[in-house]
Amino acid sequence: MTRSITPAEYDAVVDQWKAWQSYPWGKLLYTVARANLHRHIGDRPLRILDVGGGNGFNAIYFARLGHAVALFDYSPAMLAEARQAADREGVEGQITFIQADVNTIQEVLGGEQFDLILCHLMIEFVNDPVKSLHAICQHLAPGGLLSVLDANRYSEVYRKAFQANDLAAALELVETKEYLHPWFDCVTPLYSSREMGEILQAGGCELVGDYGVLCLCAYLPNEPKFEEAYFQALEKLECRLADTYPYNLLAQFYQVIGLRRLQS
Repeated sequence: MTRSITPAEYDAVVDQWKAWQSYPWGKLLYTVARANLHRHIGDRPLRILDVGGGNGFNAIYFARLGHAVALFDYSPAMLAEARQAADREGVEGQITFIQADVNTIQEVLGGEQFDLILCHLMIEFVNDPVKSLHAICQHLAPGGLLSVLDANRYSEVYRKAFQANDLAAALELVETKEYLHPWFDCVTPLYSSREMGEILQAGGCELVGDYGVLCLCAYLPNEPKFEEAYFQALEKLECRLADTYPYNLLAQFYQVIGLRRLQS
């Protein structure tokens, strides 16, 4: 179990997070993850809950498509950034901003349910990922979808070995299934897509999507990624590999999508 990260710690990395989103690998992550989601969600207007949605990249994207979004985050600074961005895009009225700890999500939301819940890049930062995800599953409407995206522990082993040339650290990741997060100086858990799928199934979801996000990007040199032609070719390849075995197993991030079955 990781330690609790305070709102002030999240506030302190706002600029760092915005910079990461602006880099080619950040842009690719959002593009591939959204393409994976669009295979499942159809065209009807949805009620969407974005848990740990930070500065609102996904919330604003889906609001612009006509969906009603609740953005749930622990960081006042992140939510302030999201409000400003939503106002610039003209979609602030379609987004509800909720500043709260995910551990209190059932108290905050009560019986409210959603057609799509996003838990992207946040599960590694909660005290008890399994407990939190099972609580979040309770807010899925029948037929609703839950998308969980986070660091893939298989990829972290390869990155330690290939990029950092640290074989001891790679071996430790195999054995411990957790790592020291560089932004917050805390130990966070790592899962594979299979392990996360099992957690969602235990929470009452049927697994309907199992994707890799950034199957190659993390293993390629960074400099060419800033060239437009190379970036476009990489984007096309990443979207193609997202659901293609075995490449998706070693992606930097997994994206698992669960469905709450319609009540009979």
